[in-house]
Amino acid sequence: MLLTGSVLSALAGEATPASRFSLAASVGINGNAPLGALNPLPGTADVPDVKTYLEPSGPEWGLSLGYRFNRRLELQLAASMAGSRIIDDVGIGFAGVPLGRFEVTDATLWTLGARLLYGFGGGRISPYLAGGCGFAVLDTRDIGSKARPTLEFAAGAKVRLSPRLRVDLEIRDAVSFFRYFEDFGVAHIMIYMADQRSVQHRLGARASLRYFL
Repeated sequence: MLLTGSVLSALAGEATPASRFSLAASVGINGNAPLGALNPLPGTADVPDVKTYLEPSGPEWGLSLGYRFNRRLELQLAASMAGSRIIDDVGIGFAGVPLGRFEVTDATLWTLGARLLYGFGGGRISPYLAGGCGFAVLDTRDIGSKARPTLEFAAGAKVRLSPRLRVDLEIRDAVSFFRYFEDFGVAHIMIYMADQRSVQHRLGARASLRYFL
């Protein structure tokens, strides 16, 4: 009787929402993402090509709400922001001289999305895979803003510090679908042909501190 009561109490405690919901704060770093390029038309001599990049100007900060279905599967809803800038990298110009890099505008990249995380093993340190989707808004200071869908793929490790506290460390690929020249109405002179990069991969790493309520 006493044993049955203990088992039922344990199961009830395991199923309480308090042990399943969590809050987390995160910080991450991301690499550059090519937005597009301007290629000289055939027959144009000494005209440099121009490559446009989205570059981070600081870390990415985020908050997320999690729900743990069981020991392995977890749903996370997250929002983040990252200071960024759009850069034109101008290639070799007249007389073979590199013309350098020029800042087009400052920007902030906002993301909102959901992902599923699947863990392997139940030890204090356990690996996981994660994937999800959402939306990103590239909000620039000078040329407007645009929202596009995003995907995210990640692999990492969960480190349990206590029954309620966990650190997640991961590497990830954040995929966005901005069409730079079209989305921001960027004009160019007629000696160029626009190379529209409609998929951007931002490779990076992220650390999260998660607290189970």
